[in-house]
Formats: sequence, structure tokens, C-alpha cells
Amino acid sequence: MEYRKFGRTNWQVSEIGYGMWGLAGWKETDEAEVSKALDRAVELGCNFF
Repeated sequence: MEYRKFGRTNWQVSEIGYGMWGLAGWKETDEAEVSKALDRAVELGCNFF
């Protein structure tokens, strides 16, 4: 995962973000699948949600 400095802070934010609409229940979502995908994104270094 590549990271960039966030604005004038020293926060290192992943260049790839994870959209979390699945957690909002907007569609017929499988909660287990959503949780699994979120865990995988974190494992891969995503920290921009």
C-alpha cells in the first residue's frame, strides 16, 4: 500500500480508500461479507475510509 501525507498533518493516509456504504445497509448486504471485506482492506493497509 502506498501512503501520502494528509494535508499539513503528519498522518500517513493510504492512497486507496474503502467505501463503506455496505455498512449502512443501503442495499441487501450480507453483514458477514461486509465484515470480511473490511477486515481484508485493513489487513492490506487501508486506513482511508
